[in-house]
Amino acid sequence: MTWTPGTLVRHQPLARQHRPRTAADAYRIHYRGYGYDGGQRLVSGSAFIPAGTAPEGGWPVIGFAHGTTGLSDASAPSRSGFARLELDHIDRWLAAGYAVAATDYEGLSTPGPHPYFNGEAVADDVIDAVLALRGLDQNISAAWLVAGFSQGGHAAMHVANIATGYAPELDFRGTIAVAPAACVKDLIAELTADGGAPLSPIVPLTLAGIASTRPDFEPDAALTPLGAELVAWAARATLREMFQAVRGIANDQAGTTGITARPEIADVLDAVSAPVTYLDRPVFITSSRDDELIPHQPVERFADGLRRAGADVAYSSHIGADHAGMLETGQPDAIDFGREHLDAADTAHDIPAHRFDLLDRSGDGQLARDDYDAFALRLARSLGHAPRSAKAAAVRDGYRRLWNAVRTAADTDDDGRVSVAEYRAWAAREAASDGDRSGFATAVRPLAEAVIALVDDDASRTLDRSELDRLLTACRIGSEEAAATCEQLDSNGDGHISADEIVDAVRGFCIGEPSPGSWLFGRF
Repeated sequence: MTWTPGTLVRHQPLARQHRPRTAADAYRIHYRGYGYDGGQRLVSGSAFIPAGTAPEGGWPVIGFAHGTTGLSDASAPSRSGFARLELDHIDRWLAAGYAVAATDYEGLSTPGPHPYFNGEAVADDVIDAVLALRGLDQNISAAWLVAGFSQGGHAAMHVANIATGYAPELDFRGTIAVAPAACVKDLIAELTADGGAPLSPIVPLTLAGIASTRPDFEPDAALTPLGAELVAWAARATLREMFQAVRGIANDQAGTTGITARPEIADVLDAVSAPVTYLDRPVFITSSRDDELIPHQPVERFADGLRRAGADVAYSSHIGADHAGMLETGQPDAIDFGREHLDAADTAHDIPAHRFDLLDRSGDGQLARDDYDAFALRLARSLGHAPRSAKAAAVRDGYRRLWNAVRTAADTDDDGRVSVAEYRAWAAREAASDGDRSGFATAVRPLAEAVIALVDDDASRTLDRSELDRLLTACRIGSEEAAATCEQLDSNGDGHISADEIVDAVRGFCIGEPSPGSWLFGRF
């Protein structure tokens, strides 16, 4: 039997004490998904149907991503219930005319660890819950938005990165992130800057959550024995228990002061932060200057970075609301945002097809690593590969190698970005070289091989026409352009596309030659 993510496996009425007041129907659901490692996994969640008559086309949907509850199975909201303020938040979405699909995230109440703050791991859980909701005997629209709070805001930003390609059968309209913990490294840096400040429960939970999917990550070496003990406890504790465990403990006592200055910590925190890149649907972000758990400065910097990357971002700042209070304070604007984008006609996205302009979606004249990481994740997820599956990991490594080759050769001011002037100067040097002087062709070959492997069903290490069609569809290349690309890529006319032909095409595209290499960067 085919394992199809988002397939509803079973449902049952949700316990009355866990139901929003205005829900006409409320269910605990279990649905099929994939774990972060690519293994088949059941995921649990909740589904809520509003009262009244559905509009023409069915109830639009909010895919709700909940805030931190902890890493224990007892933390799953469908099992133990949502916190009252979060349940009230869901109630207001129902009153606004939305059905709500609320995942528990993988590993909460179902087998396997919960990869806390691993947005790549849980983004598909959110989307699959929306698909599972459509398996109920209800009148559900394909139109949906993702709304996330705190940890769920972090998850929602990862959903924004893959939603349109991962589930093209749905009509994704945008992202709402309330007090989001989006840039994890910046968040932990703020929370641990002052050695005398109270230790936030978010810090040990984050370290424990990352370690659950990164066995090579060993944070204990950076911590005091007390800090290491707290991280071990966080791996099986609820949020309430973590608040109690850290009471009276300062950063200095746990060894967390300035922890992001340690490269081995900074690297893994940076890896789980939401990418700052172009997004193909609008985003609403809101935070409070009086939030005691999610400092507003990292949230504002994240929103500004998305704008500079070309995303359509609306940002709203509040004063006076604490973290939990943002569930109510930030919601009226979020509901207005949702209504606006549900009413808007779907529009085509004009994506440039040439060289630097295709890569530089922001139009700010700069390329950055997050753009390449986003290309890799979107392509792998569009073809159904989990983030830590071997094939997805190889694709990510391939795009990262390409970025490092371009950055090393072109970033002459060593600012970690590549300006349009730097890019053009590098392209001219590369065009005048033998094709490998900058390491470009050497860097592209692993990427070409990894991309072929995504769809190479017959293990020929080449692409036939049907395999290439699947790949180009995942890259959102239209049928007419796809046909022309197939003909141009097959330079020797043998009916198969080899890694050598892809390398030649991508190099030609990057240095400005008439070449069918732009498809590798998709129409994302």
